Amino acid sequence: MTARRPPARRVASSRRTPPRRTPRSRARRRSRAATLRRRRLAVGILVAIGALSIVGLLVAAFVPLLSLGAAWNTEMKDEVEKESMDLSTFDPGRLIDDADFYDGNAMTADEIQRFLDEKVGECRTDTCLNVLRTTLPGRDRLVSDATGETICEAIDGGDLTAAEIIDRVQRACGISAKVLLVTLQKEQSLVSGRTARAPDETELGAAMGARCPDTAPCDPGLAGFASQVVQGATDLKSYSASDFMRQPGTHWIAFSPDPDCGGSEVAIENEATAALYNYTPYQPNAAALAATWGTGDACSAYGNRNFALYWSLWFG
Repeated sequence: MTARRPPARRVASSRRTPPRRTPRSRARRRSRAATLRRRRLAVGILVAIGALSIVGLLVAAFVPLLSLGAAWNTEMKDEVEKESMDLSTFDPGRLIDDADFYDGNAMTADEIQRFLDEKVGECRTDTCLNVLRTTLPGRDRLVSDATGETICEAIDGGDLTAAEIIDRVQRACGISAKVLLVTLQKEQSLVSGRTARAPDETELGAAMGARCPDTAPCDPGLAGFASQVVQGATDLKSYSASDFMRQPGTHWIAFSPDPDCGGSEVAIENEATAALYNYTPYQPNAAALAATWGTGDACSAYGNRNFALYWSLWFG
């Protein structure tokens, strides 16, 4: 007789049946996941904003340094070239060639602007020539009563940059923009150096030294940058167009406004040099020439010396 086996006992399974997810629990899980994603997104945005802010601050700090560095490099280049210059071959009878002086297409407005940006460097005010905007009054064609020759063609006025004013005046009067830039520098240091980076109204008001005699104040009716450029170019052109004052030939040219300082005969070779001596009626004496860029003696005058130096430095 076969013995009966005892009934097998059921062993409880170690697996637990997962709780059935209700719609409410699933909604809570989705809500927590969405909240986590929003938090991560917000943190990412904040990090990105912070990084961009840091980059912006670095750029804001770095760009002026680049401008200052470019200006410093330009000034250093000019200073190095200045040191190598001398006036041993200075010819008082030929300060500049006529072809260079009377070139009404010497530079475009864009070229003048780039030149001013390079030479002025980092401007500290809104009066520097590379950032200045001002009104240029219009003017009709100007004809010499003495000769019937045209001194300047008509000038279209408007609210213009300094570069645009220089360009319009050079084309109207046939006086090179390079000559105007050198004159602005030798009269008031408006193109390069410390004054050029923060000129005041007085310096702009006598920008070209036009109608500014050595023994009296400037003509107040010609104060202002645009008026000075127009009058300066008109005067420089009128000497030849009107056959006015000194013309090529031999003339007595003083060393200084002081008559006791004397002068000498100068054989003026061309109209451009005659115009410069009419505009600034002194020649450098031996002390001024020996000093090159520096100071001579009590009888030294520097206008035409400095014109020759800056012309050679920038355009020679």
